[in-house]
Amino acid sequence: MDERIKQELIKIVGEENYTERLIDMVSYSYDASEHSHRPFCGVWPGTAEQVSEILKLANREKIPVIPRGAGTGLSGMSVPAKGGIVLDLNHMNKILSIRIEDRLAVVQPGVVYAALENALAPYGFFFPPDPASGKVSTLGGNVATNAGGVKGAKYGTTRDYVLGLQVVLPDGRIMRTGSKAIKSVSGYDLTRLFVGSEGTLGVVTEIILKINPKPRATSTAVSTFDNLEDAGRAVTEIMHSGILPSVLEILGRETLMAINQNTDLHLPEVDAMLLVETDGYTSEETQYQMKKILDIFRKNHAQEVKEAKSEAEVTELWKARKSAYAVLARIKTHFVLEDVTVPIGKVADMLRGVHEIAKKYNLTIEDIRSWNNLEEADRIYPSDRLRLRLSGLRSSTLN
Repeated sequence: MDERIKQELIKIVGEENYTERLIDMVSYSYDASEHSHRPFCGVWPGTAEQVSEILKLANREKIPVIPRGAGTGLSGMSVPAKGGIVLDLNHMNKILSIRIEDRLAVVQPGVVYAALENALAPYGFFFPPDPASGKVSTLGGNVATNAGGVKGAKYGTTRDYVLGLQVVLPDGRIMRTGSKAIKSVSGYDLTRLFVGSEGTLGVVTEIILKINPKPRATSTAVSTFDNLEDAGRAVTEIMHSGILPSVLEILGRETLMAINQNTDLHLPEVDAMLLVETDGYTSEETQYQMKKILDIFRKNHAQEVKEAKSEAEVTELWKARKSAYAVLARIKTHFVLEDVTVPIGKVADMLRGVHEIAKKYNLTIEDIRSWNNLEEADRIYPSDRLRLRLSGLRSSTLN
């Protein structure tokens, strides 16, 4: 970094909040994707005003700026591909207010998702979008990527819960979007424009979030299928039934086999295992929904259906899902973890097409898609073409 620019940055954030240390540069050079490139330097701003001054400087000097949260993203959007300044927002980590009567929380971008959940728990409230990396991912990152989670089918994604933002634009101007009201229809909806923009339109420095009362009851079950298409049809029929499960997850044969090889769970090695959860205000409500779902499973030739009868059984049923990523990462030298987005009515077609691609190219493709050496990377693209044909979009969601 040019000495003059370095001194200007230090003047803005303080010497203790500026770094060119090798360990920091290496850390900032990658996220959870396969991409890597070192920045020129890193800074830890503490206020929106400091972010503004940094962006004014970078804009004047034509230096790239890369906002960064926890670095859990899967598509390389927090990797400084052209060098530049990493804007590490982890020092802006305060929960500014929780207003239960207004059903909102105001947070800084460096607040970790799990920290907000812990703060809301005593009030009986929660923030529904729950990304897989929620224990470490920041809410700023969740906003930047429009993160979802396992409960997305019922509760939606981060965009559905952002009421307003404070954003620093590339030229350093500070603006606010939205409001603290649940309903606000005045002017353009700039808030939704910034959510999911991954730092390309500005740097988010404050977030107003809508929060929900936490469901008081849940029901959990698993079902196994010998035919992957039967599982896909069951998913489509559930969504068509008018019942929205809070969780509906699928694990394929390769994943189940990998889990069995590396744990003592002894899962059935079938084509598909579906994990489903319903939630609501009363146990009667959730059990009614679950009965309808399990009837659909049986109608679509489920081999086995098992409903949890206790908290211990719920924990046991979730073990397979929670261990899947770690197990596959441990047994595969290289892998790509990517979200697949298709219309619900195309789930069965997607599952069929993915397995045809896997067979044709001798790949292991499951809910976590993986391969054994880097030279095979170009062989994964047919799955992207399939996804485009079915949905018209390509999605990699990073947390």
